[in-house]
Amino acid sequence: MQAKNRFMLRLTAIAAALALLFCTAGCLDDASASDNRTEDGVYYDSGKTFCRGVWAADDGEKLLGYYVFSDAENGRFDEIQIGMGVPFNVKTKNNKADFSLGAADFTEPATVENAGKGKRTLTWSSDKRVENLTLLGEQEPDTFRFYSQKNLEEMALDYYEANVGTRPQSAEITLAAAGTASILLYGSKGKELAGYVVDNITGKGTVMGTDEEILLTPMTTDD
Repeated sequence: MQAKNRFMLRLTAIAAALALLFCTAGCLDDASASDNRTEDGVYYDSGKTFCRGVWAADDGEKLLGYYVFSDAENGRFDEIQIGMGVPFNVKTKNNKADFSLGAADFTEPATVENAGKGKRTLTWSSDKRVENLTLLGEQEPDTFRFYSQKNLEEMALDYYEANVGTRPQSAEITLAAAGTASILLYGSKGKELAGYVVDNITGKGTVMGTDEEILLTPMTTDD
């Protein structure tokens, strides 16, 4: 846990200091960004260690964030809590990967396993953390967006207030490995007021326990 905390603190510091500059080439040794993309615009697993695309990362139970590869060696990691993006580059050889996170002097080695089509498993050498990566073929790396836990909390509170007239005091969010967010809203003295189940990329979902469809969106204000 201490190693994980140090890792995340370093990511936060790096992200605050560096601009995100990415290559737009394709997979390793490929000439263009479309080499692992179908005519319909869907990114597919090229069979190489990594390739251009958005890869969701989970620990087997909950979503951790997204590895957004602009090519096989460069990209950013978007963590799930507040949505902060941290640039990286990675060098791979056989099943070994060295991630340089924001700066070349900070490298995190990992073992990579091909777990099936569009699937990878990362085992970090420092503390044996395991992350499961899944390629989201329909997501475009250059324009990829998602709702962080902080986003979802505010959106759920806004949605309830807009429809009921009062604002809950708190929200509790659980993000499953597949990116489904279960959101519980509470009032005074911990009374449960409502629950929603939504997709953390689209904000679409239902009222918990029903088929009633909802759409959570960020509140907009006029300047």
